[in-house]
Amino acid sequence: MHSSISNLNERLQVCFLAAGFSRRFGSAKLLAPMPDGRKLIEHSLQPYIEMDLSPTVFLRADDQALIIQLEQYSLPTILLEDVSEGLSVSVRAAAEYAQSKEHPFTLFALADMPYLTASALESFLGAINWQENSIFAPFSEEQGRLGNPAIFHRNYLAEFSNLHGDQGARPILNAYSENLRKIDCLDIGFYKDVDTKEDLTSGGPTESEP
Repeated sequence: MHSSISNLNERLQVCFLAAGFSRRFGSAKLLAPMPDGRKLIEHSLQPYIEMDLSPTVFLRADDQALIIQLEQYSLPTILLEDVSEGLSVSVRAAAEYAQSKEHPFTLFALADMPYLTASALESFLGAINWQENSIFAPFSEEQGRLGNPAIFHRNYLAEFSNLHGDQGARPILNAYSENLRKIDCLDIGFYKDVDTKEDLTSGGPTESEP
């Protein structure tokens, strides 16, 4: 564990959302090779693994290839039977899981963000004051938008049960904007996700919803 953010595992539950269908990508994007030959999901997991954050992975029960790929990490996993409704299924499941734990904060990580590095994640987490009843998210003033991952105090977790369809946490961010703490982060890894094969080589960020 990095010394600047000691005791983080007692404070933070990490939920890693990997249950999508990759429809826009056209194939199993989380298993797509990156330029270095490693799988996309390996890159997306790497900062959390490097920082010993022990993410809990949420994925489809029928995604056998991904289940096998993740065996190397021996991470806790939650298998979801039906995610046809959209992103909200895994977000709701993650929030429900986090409510069963004792961590005061939960981080929601997206599996299709392979450009985030451990050093950038450490800087983000190190800038947080962990004030009760707060929400934290990376923010780029230059781009004028929030990035991922977003972190919620446990007081908000019950609100996630109201999400439906392909919604992420945006409605909750909007509803409680007065408690949103924007953490200035310049690193492109907070804002660049992968939706299409072109995104694997594109230099510019694509929109990703917290």
